[in-house]
Amino acid sequence: MTEAGGAGGGGPHGLAGRVVVVTGGSTGIGRAAGAAFARAGMRVVLASRRVAQGEAAAAEITAAGGEARFVPCDITDPAGVRELFAAVRERYGTVHHAFNNAGVPGDGRLVDLTPEQFDATFAVNTRGLWLCLREELRLMADQGFGGIVNTSSVHGARTVFPGIGAYVTSKHAANALTRVAALEHARDGVRVNAVAPGPIETEMLAASEAAVGGATTWRGLIPSGAIGTPEQVADVVLWLFSDASSYVNGQVIAVDGGFLAV
Repeated sequence: MTEAGGAGGGGPHGLAGRVVVVTGGSTGIGRAAGAAFARAGMRVVLASRRVAQGEAAAAEITAAGGEARFVPCDITDPAGVRELFAAVRERYGTVHHAFNNAGVPGDGRLVDLTPEQFDATFAVNTRGLWLCLREELRLMADQGFGGIVNTSSVHGARTVFPGIGAYVTSKHAANALTRVAALEHARDGVRVNAVAPGPIETEMLAASEAAVGGATTWRGLIPSGAIGTPEQVADVVLWLFSDASSYVNGQVIAVDGGFLAV
């Protein structure tokens, strides 16, 4: 993907000076990704509902010599999503890349879920993702350039465990949104891909101990027996943003230690 009209292109990934928005940027994969993007010379905007943690994440990047700011945002709120991207445009004039990483679990057997529980998972993982994509795609299509990566999951490819049906279903929908967006905007110079993490050392994995056995269960399913790190996911997102992946579009890239190969 060759950049049109604008930001720098230095650094090891050719991304220096580009503006990137990271949702779910206060913890876990999003926080690690924000730090990795800043090390690559990108100008980072972190967004999250967790204000204290988001501000701390931005401060860490700044203290390390990077450029970052935090914007509070609930991606289930259409007005809040519009305000997020309006704030970024006001500060930087554009958005070159977006990492749509915000997500929530969805525990419970299908027959036991209430409509409210099911809707709460989809509000973030599916509808919230679409709300962000809508703003990003409009902006990037107008400028004729952009790169988007969504966070899906290996659960979007395989039904691994019972008891997390809302989450599994929402991640299948995230894959579909990724492919549709890529198809609809390829001729606008915008690429849309997704990463599908397996078990990663995050709060969500720790919280899954009760529902599916967490890291203990996962180690028995991964060929190497190793749990991944947020930084390993961030490295793949950087590659998907870079010109090194310029012919990769509409793909869901597993970052799973080989789990889906089994």
